[in-house]
Parts: sequence; C-alpha cells; structure tokens
Amino acid sequence: MAAALLIAVIMALSPGVTAAAETVDRIVAVVNGDIIVLSELRQVSRNYIDRMSEQFKVAGGDEQLREAERRILDQLIEEKLVNQEADRLAITFSEREVDLAVKEMQNRNRMNDAQFAAVLAEEGLTMPKYREQLTSQMKKARVIDQEIKSRIQVSKEEVDAYYEKHADDFNAEPEVRIQQIRLLIPPGSGAGEVSRIQAQAESILAKIKAGEDFTALVGLYSQDPTAAAGGDMGIFKRGELLPAIDEFAFSMKPGEVSPVIRTEGGFHIVKVLGKREPSALSEEERRAEVKDVLFSQKAEEDFKVWIAKLRKKAYIEVNL
Repeated sequence: MAAALLIAVIMALSPGVTAAAETVDRIVAVVNGDIIVLSELRQVSRNYIDRMSEQFKVAGGDEQLREAERRILDQLIEEKLVNQEADRLAITFSEREVDLAVKEMQNRNRMNDAQFAAVLAEEGLTMPKYREQLTSQMKKARVIDQEIKSRIQVSKEEVDAYYEKHADDFNAEPEVRIQQIRLLIPPGSGAGEVSRIQAQAESILAKIKAGEDFTALVGLYSQDPTAAAGGDMGIFKRGELLPAIDEFAFSMKPGEVSPVIRTEGGFHIVKVLGKREPSALSEEERRAEVKDVLFSQKAEEDFKVWIAKLRKKAYIEVNL
C-alpha cells in the first residue's frame, strides 16, 4: 500500500558513502524550509538509474530516466512532509525502544550481531546510521497509526455487505495473494548477462532479509507491469501461477519471502501477502478477515487524502 511505501522508503534506498562526493550539489526541492539536494536524490536513485539505463537507452527512453528521477523526488518530498508531521506531533522513541526494534529485525532474519553488521556493511551502513533510519521509519509508522489508522472504523453493516457480495469466495478452493519483484532477462542475453541479473536479484533479496521494505524495493527494481501497483499481483488459485512460483507461493506463510526464482520471464522474488484456506475458517474468522480487508482499503484511501492535504498546505518548490 502507499503508506507502506512511504513509511519504509529510506530503508529501501540506503545510499552508499561515495556518491555525494561525486555530485556537484544544488537544491532540487524545498519542503516547508527543509531542502532536498541533488546529491541526496542521486544517492537514492543511482541504483535504479544504473540498473535501468541500458534498457532505457535501447528504447530511446531518456525521458523515462528523467521521469524515474522525478518520481523518486516526489517520494522524498512526501517523506519530508511525514517527518515534519512527526516533529509537530513530538513523536519520539527511547534508545531502549530502538534497541528492541533492531533486535526484532535481527531475529526476524535469523541473524546474530556479526551477521547483521556484515549485511549493513555491504549496504554501506554503520549501525548508528541504521538506527537513525530505523528510528525515522518508526516515527513515520507512528504518524500513520495516529493520524490515519486510529480514526478508521469498519461497521458491522459494511462487513455484512462485503461478506454477502463475496460469499462464493469463501467456499472456493485455496487461494494465495502475492507480491513480486521481477527482473527481466532481455532476449538474446548471454550467460554473463544472465549471471549479472541473477546477482542483482540476490542483492535485492539480501536487502529484504536485512529488513528493507518489500514494497519500496518493488518501486525501485521491479520490471514487471505490476510495479505500478506495488508489485501486488492479486489472488490466485493453485495452478494459475507459473509452476516454479506456484510451488513457493502455496508452501509459504503470509509475510514470508521466497528465494530468487528463475523462470522464462526472468528472476522473481515473491512475497505472500495473504492465504485463504476456506475450509479451515470459521464464520467468525471469515468476518474478521473481511474486516481486515476493508480496514486496509480505507487506510490506503485515507492516506492518499491525508498526504494530499499536507501537500496542499505546504510550501513546496521543485527545481529539477
């Protein structure tokens, strides 16, 4: 969802340590007095631009490159607005809370301290910098909870209406909803190019295992048409997906991420967003599931309205 992309974009776009020195700086945006400089934008966008530049050149797509940079700048502007809102609401976290968040991330990825530090180092991050970014992410999540989610209500009447309209869905065969990052293999690619693309996919998977947001990485890397929708491919019954993807999708639990999967269409990383085993759900569980779906839909819609209001009342100047 849009909120997830905004909340975790800094985590997904961790910059290296040398790009800024290589860029002559200038201000590319001002957001209520906070500035975004060209080096910051280039740090965030360089992996995407580098990876896609050859493809865009082949297609004669210089404008596509500029559009990608404008889209990333737009994300940075939204991030500034949310950060400013967190400051206005005096949202803070103690060192202890950040310690627990770091430890939870390590446990989730089954890494000890040394392994986690090694992954951060590969991304050009020190632990202090990672803690700073994680704190920012936590603040953004708290803003979304406080300003949007806390105000959402889903009525019994709404649940009843949805449940009645989709009654047949609850008696269907097992289904899975998936999200994917897909890297294409251009026609005629040699073994070296295929290996390079596979290495890129493994690098993206490492970022996910290090705790970076899947949806944000979709926006940066995925070459699938679903990238515009955050990589959400929708709901599938068994056998409707490519066999290699189907095997993983129906064997994983919600929230789990697959290894890199090779198909004729390229390299895929798949995340299970949700699964439904109709025969295993009670009436109460089905209605709770419906309520969650409606809540998520409202949260996404309300976020769009909320961020649009922040933009409208903000002073934003763009010079890109």
